Amino acid sequence: MPRSRKVLVVEDNADQLQSLTILLRLMGHQVDFASTGQAALERARRLRPDVVLLDIGLPGMDGFEVARHLRAEHGSALRIIAVTAYGTERDRSESRDAGCELHLVKPADPRFIESLLG
Repeated sequence: MPRSRKVLVVEDNADQLQSLTILLRLMGHQVDFASTGQAALERARRLRPDVVLLDIGLPGMDGFEVARHLRAEHGSALRIIAVTAYGTERDRSESRDAGCELHLVKPADPRFIESLLG
């Protein structure tokens, strides 16, 4: 059985947030969530997640800025994966520059996400 991870899901769309949270919990992971960038930073400080699944199109502080803050605060031990509707090469490059290890375009395959966490 794959190792259980502490996962922080950052998503401002309530339906997508709920679906991904339920799916990850059914996979056996400990999941917390946030719907804004600021809330994500606060929850990451408390949870100390192994992985952050990060939407880029957030209100206020966008996901690129969130990724930069997370990387600065938590270093390379934290795995940050962009899961977003933004899929251009520029978006991918910007997420990489901000500290995301991977850039998945929605809808991301749940089996692929599980393989990344396992």
